[in-house]
Amino acid sequence: MKYRFYRQAVISFLFLPSLAWADLPSLTVHVSGAEPASGTVEVTVFDSPETFLTKAYLQRSGAVSEDGRFTANFSALPEGDYAVVVVHDANDNKKLDNGILGFGAEAFAYSNGASNPLFGRASFEDARIEVNGDLEIEITLD
Repeated sequence: MKYRFYRQAVISFLFLPSLAWADLPSLTVHVSGAEPASGTVEVTVFDSPETFLTKAYLQRSGAVSEDGRFTANFSALPEGDYAVVVVHDANDNKKLDNGILGFGAEAFAYSNGASNPLFGRASFEDARIEVNGDLEIEITLD
């Protein structure tokens, strides 16, 4: 009897963290506009202005579909503010290639419709989305 109680207590203790994760929201990012429909799409989630564009919080990547789309799912996200950046590595060389003027060879985009200012990059605040329940967003590559 005593052994059964301890076994049940240990099993319950092991599954407590998974029960807490089950209540956390998810973020689904639908990416479109990957032209040409080749290579890899990388979706990166940042969780603070301090780490924006320097240290990824979460990241998913995968092959572009024939229609230029990709979907990334992030489950069990703590509620809060995030920013998403999508990069299309069309030639699969594992980097964002720049054109003659330093941009434009491969497509990228931010959440919340943010875009780069004339000089510099978009800010966390520009790309900020609030996750306080399951959320699906669409990001179109430029």
